[in-house]
Amino acid sequence: MPLQQHRIAHRTLRSRPWGAPTGSRRDRRNRRQTGCVATRGFVSHLDLNVAEPVASARFYELVLGHLGYRQHPIDEGRSRWTLEYADGALFEIEVRPPAVPSGSDRHERYEPGVDHLAFHADSRSDVDALYQKLIAAGHPVAEPPREYEYTPGYYAVAFDDPSGIRLEVVHDPTTNP
Repeated sequence: MPLQQHRIAHRTLRSRPWGAPTGSRRDRRNRRQTGCVATRGFVSHLDLNVAEPVASARFYELVLGHLGYRQHPIDEGRSRWTLEYADGALFEIEVRPPAVPSGSDRHERYEPGVDHLAFHADSRSDVDALYQKLIAAGHPVAEPPREYEYTPGYYAVAFDDPSGIRLEVVHDPTTNP
């Protein structure tokens, strides 16, 4: 099923307790009335703890803004981006400083945890355009755009955020013709 057909619950600020209702009563009622409800098992949101919140906010605005996300600064050190689907549902990504200091300010890709995050692009030229923006902004690129053998036509660029979290932007004609 195409990504646009999935429905994701609209969420508000993550400062609420886990399990607490999201949004106002009116917002929740509107979501029920419009059919904007969560699809079981679909990803609701992504929160990233980053070592350099200001640099990360600039970086993610470049990348996520290119992909159609809208930025919503929350407070100093925290920013959120939303992507709205055709049915009005939202997917959110938040970057924030870690709640607990760690011994390192760099994400280690091959240690337990996330290996990388991949985002769909509309076309090969969309991947290439983001690559040019990254280069122009001085962000290092781990893997320039190229076709991979995973799937026929799989075309991607890979790069790290300021905290070392690997990101990929891919055009895969088998999932996004």
